[in-house]
Amino acid sequence: MSLTDKLTYFCPSCFKKISKGIKLCPFCGTNISHWETNTTYEEQLVHALRHPISEVRMGAIISLGNKKFQQAAIPLAECALAYPNDIIQNLEILRSIGSLLDSKARRAALQLLKSHPSSLIRERITNP
Repeated sequence: MSLTDKLTYFCPSCFKKISKGIKLCPFCGTNISHWETNTTYEEQLVHALRHPISEVRMGAIISLGNKKFQQAAIPLAECALAYPNDIIQNLEILRSIGSLLDSKARRAALQLLKSHPSSLIRERITNP
């Protein structure tokens, strides 16, 4: 059994587990190769913020911050609110949002995070 036989594959659109090499997702009907070729890398990273595996989300969070992708501000904040118990991930989200240029979207994202359930996250917004 090779390493690729042990990997878990997910539909890039709905994140349901699928078999290797499948062309159409049996759950959402997405044409996988079409989705991958017609979605920009940055859009794929933003979409990955909803992935069920936290390590995938963390990779997307770090990449979006490193790329300083301005359109990711609100989706990053929404990710933090969707997974409020993952404090390490949420701190990285704050770092990523903090790396963005000042903009209406960045300010709106930080405003959203002021309602975060974690006092640590809320405190980091007011006292960076």
